[in-house]
Amino acid sequence: MTGKLSKHELEALEDDWVNKPSAIICARLAETLRQMGKLDESREVADIGLRRWKNNISITIVLGKCHRDAGLLEKAMESFTVVNSAQPQNLVALKNLAEIHFQKENWTEAVSFFEEYLFEQPGDDEVRDKLEEARSWKNSPDQMPFETGEDEPADDTDAFPKTERMNKVLESQGILKEVFSNSEEEDEDEDEDDGSDEITQEEEAFDAEVSPDSLLAFFSDKEKKDLKLKPYDGDGE
Repeated sequence: MTGKLSKHELEALEDDWVNKPSAIICARLAETLRQMGKLDESREVADIGLRRWKNNISITIVLGKCHRDAGLLEKAMESFTVVNSAQPQNLVALKNLAEIHFQKENWTEAVSFFEEYLFEQPGDDEVRDKLEEARSWKNSPDQMPFETGEDEPADDTDAFPKTERMNKVLESQGILKEVFSNSEEEDEDEDEDDGSDEITQEEEAFDAEVSPDSLLAFFSDKEKKDLKLKPYDGDGE
């Protein structure tokens, strides 16, 4: 936005900001302070400017750069997203959003913003190389391109609910009770079926043991003689 200013030029710019402030003066001063590494002062000037000239594109871009220089990537994304929403073809916003997503390993978003940027600026070979790298990582989701420096998460068995705890949860939802109820009913049905089979077998055994071949078995020989009972020979009268 501006080249390196001499001490005299910087003082003149600060005087203009105090005596005759404008959005252009604000953006120039904030950018100059940013390039000098005075990020806090730059953000302060930009914040004051945005309170007066809300969503001014130039000031918002400088603020986004300040946030990014300070490592505040989420805030930087917010600023550049505001610019991108107002001016979808703004190259500064597209490039910064692409590079931030690349830095955060959001490969899908990085590829999308790199492609949009190169559509407007096809001759940027450095960005094209980053696009190819982002595409490579996007197509290889199981690989991690950067060392995060974070330790692997500990194997915490308590991360999963124990059986008793899960039973209580299911029971509170009426699920476990229903399952157990159905299971008990099935067991009872099986028990009833088994008991019924046993009774039937006993009855059959009893019948086989005590059932007479003829009703004459129930009478004594004397009763048979007195009553003149004879075995039935199958011939009817």
